[in-house]
Amino acid sequence: MIQWSADLARMLHCREEERKGLTPIIQRLMDLDRKARDEGFLALESELASIEDPLLAVGVRLVMEGVAGEALEDILATYLLVEERSGWPFLKACVTIEGLVALAESDDPALMARKLLPYFGADKALAALEEIEKAQDDGGAK
Repeated sequence: MIQWSADLARMLHCREEERKGLTPIIQRLMDLDRKARDEGFLALESELASIEDPLLAVGVRLVMEGVAGEALEDILATYLLVEERSGWPFLKACVTIEGLVALAESDDPALMARKLLPYFGADKALAALEEIEKAQDDGGAK
């Protein structure tokens, strides 16, 4: 679990328009979670070629190798720290890391979404949840 501080809050700060970009990231993580739950972690290998985000690709590879929990979060957090991100890139990376940890822990996709929704802020989380659920109902899930 990411340890919260005032410095972290400043690094996560970004525009509302940018936060809206979290929706497809969360949907992608949920799709990966469904695939892993249905077919096993090794089935995620077929997804690696289509993953453009290097942090997500490294994380999926680690999950496939059986790395989970605190070890997974520590490894991915090290990537985050050495790249000195802030704003939207940092927010995106934090959501990706939290989602990968949920994936490795075999969280249900709905629980994963609820763990990631706070990154929208309390005032936008419910609307984001409705958008994610609608996309899933409309066939957004793979």
